[in-house]
Amino acid sequence: MAIKPRKPKAAPKTKPQKQYFGMAEWYGQLYRNLGDAQRKLYAETKNTLEPCPFLHQVPALGPQSGKLHCNKKGGVCSLRNFHDDVTFGPITATCPNRFLENATIVRHIGRVLLGADTPLFAKEIAFLKRPKTGIAGEAEAAAKAEEEEAEEAEEDSGQEAAAVESGREDVGRIDLVFVHPDDSEKWCAVEMQAVYFSGGKMADDLTVIRKHAGNAIPMPGSARHPDFRSSGPKRLMPQLMIKVPTLRRWGKKMVVVIDRPFLDSMSGMEPQDHISNCDIVWVVVRFDEDVVHGSATLVIDQTIFTTLDHAVKALTSGMPTTLPDFEGKLSGKLAPAISVSPAAALIVPPGLAED
Repeated sequence: MAIKPRKPKAAPKTKPQKQYFGMAEWYGQLYRNLGDAQRKLYAETKNTLEPCPFLHQVPALGPQSGKLHCNKKGGVCSLRNFHDDVTFGPITATCPNRFLENATIVRHIGRVLLGADTPLFAKEIAFLKRPKTGIAGEAEAAAKAEEEEAEEAEEDSGQEAAAVESGREDVGRIDLVFVHPDDSEKWCAVEMQAVYFSGGKMADDLTVIRKHAGNAIPMPGSARHPDFRSSGPKRLMPQLMIKVPTLRRWGKKMVVVIDRPFLDSMSGMEPQDHISNCDIVWVVVRFDEDVVHGSATLVIDQTIFTTLDHAVKALTSGMPTTLPDFEGKLSGKLAPAISVSPAAALIVPPGLAED
C-alpha cells in the first residue's frame, strides 16, 4: 500500500489589521477640531435639531418638506481612518448631502454637460413602468402603497431618509435631473453616491465620547470600514446597468458624483477622450481640510468620461483568478453534501434490489 506523502504545513495566516474608521465631519464640522464639551453636546443631540449646512447652501435640492435639518441619524457627514498615532486618512462622504456644498457640483455639472452654470432641476422622476396585472402587479401595488405610507410618515416627521437606507431602493426612478434653463431638451441624469460602512455601530463612538475626558481626540469606539463593495457593485452598478442603456438610446448622459476614496476603490477605468463618446460622466470630488477654521472644502478633483462597459468592469474591481488557483481553493473546501452513515448506506431502496 503506497504511503501518501504528508502535505507541508501551510504558513500561519496573518490576520489583516482592523480598520478604525471614525467621524471625519460631524454636523458639518471637522471632528478633529471639536473640543470635549462640543463633542459631548453633539453626542446628546438629536440630528433633526441640528441644521445641515450643506442643505442650507442649496436649499432647493433639500427635502420637499422644506426642512433643512440634518436627516442623517447621528449627524455624521463623512468618515476617515484613524491611526494609533492619531493621524488621519482621507475623508470619504457617508451622506449624499455632503456633495451639495456651495453648489459646486451643480455649477460644474451644468457647465460641463449643459453649457449653463445655473441649471434647472427636477427630482424623483418615474423611469420604469411597473407591471399592472398578475401576481407581479399585485406585489408592486402593495410595495407602492408601503412606499407612499412611509413617505407620508417621513413628511409628517420632517425626516426624509435615503430610500436605500430604509430598504426602499427604487431603480424605477431617476433621482435628480439637471436641465438647461433655456432648452428643456438639454438635460442629464445625476446620481450622487456616498459610501456605506460595515462594522461597529457609530453609537459605539458616542459611548466613548461620553466617557472621554480632556481635549485629546478620542479614537473610534469599534472597528469599521467604508463598504465600497456594497456601495459600488451592489448598489451603484445595478442603477447604471438599468438606467444608462435607455439614457444612451435617448442620447442623454448619466452623471455620477463620487469622492476620491470611492474612485480609488475601483479598478482603473479606460477614459474616453470626449464627452460625445461616453455614457457616464464621473464627477470626482475631494475634501480639502482647513484645520484652522475647522472645516473641509469640497473641490472638483477630476471629471472622467467612460462607457458603461468600462464602468461595470471598474466597479467589479478585480481580475478573475486562474483556473489552477480556483481549483486548488476548491479542493481544500470540498465536503460531502449529504451525510450517509455506514448502516444507511447498506439499505437498498425498494425496486432497486437485484433479483
